[in-house]
Amino acid sequence: MLSSAVRVRAATEADLPVLLELGDELRDQVLPVEGRSRAGATMANRAALAQRYCEAINDPTRHLVLAVGGKEGASEVALGMALFTVSTANALVDIPAVHMSHAVVADRHRKRGAGKALVTAAAAYAEEQGIEQLVVSVHPGSRDAARFFARLGFAPQAVRRTAPVTVVRRRLSAGERGVERIVRQTRRRPVRAAVPLGTAESQD
Repeated sequence: MLSSAVRVRAATEADLPVLLELGDELRDQVLPVEGRSRAGATMANRAALAQRYCEAINDPTRHLVLAVGGKEGASEVALGMALFTVSTANALVDIPAVHMSHAVVADRHRKRGAGKALVTAAAAYAEEQGIEQLVVSVHPGSRDAARFFARLGFAPQAVRRTAPVTVVRRRLSAGERGVERIVRQTRRRPVRAAVPLGTAESQD
C-alpha cells in the first residue's frame, strides 16, 4: 500500500515509460470514447512522442514534474505529472504567470494527495520565479478537475473552444447558404404599391 507521503520531483529521461503511460491516461480523459481509437492510430509512433517528452525535460523554459509516492521497502511509484511554463496570464495583458498544463493523476492513484502536491509544486515554482499568478488548463469535460481547482481558489478566466477546421468550414458554408436563401426569398417577395393620399383605403 502506498505511503501517505507524496513528493514532486523533476522528470528525467529515465521516466519516459511512466510519462508515456500517464500521457495515455491524459488523452483518454480529454477525448470522447469514440475518438480514442483514431487518436491512438495517429500517435502510434511512440518514439516521436517520447522525443517530445525529452524536449520538455531538457528545455530550461519548461519544467516537467512527477508526483511520486512509495511502497514499504519498494521503489517510488509515479502518481501523476504536470508541465510548468512561464508566460503571460492573458494574451493582451503583460502579467507573467506560471501555466500548469498536461496535469494528470493516474486513475488508480486518485484521492492520495497527488493533485494537491502538483499544485503545491506549481506554487513553489512560481515563487522561485518571483511570479504571483498561477494559470491551469482544465478540459471542459473534466468536472472533477474543475471542482478540484475551484476549491483551491482558481477562477475561470476564459473559455477556449476547439474544433476541426473541416467542421468549421462545413458550418460556415451551411451558414452562408442559409443567408443566400434568405436574400433570394426577400428579393422575390412582392413589394406592395404605395397608395396615394386621399384614396378610400387611406381613410379607413
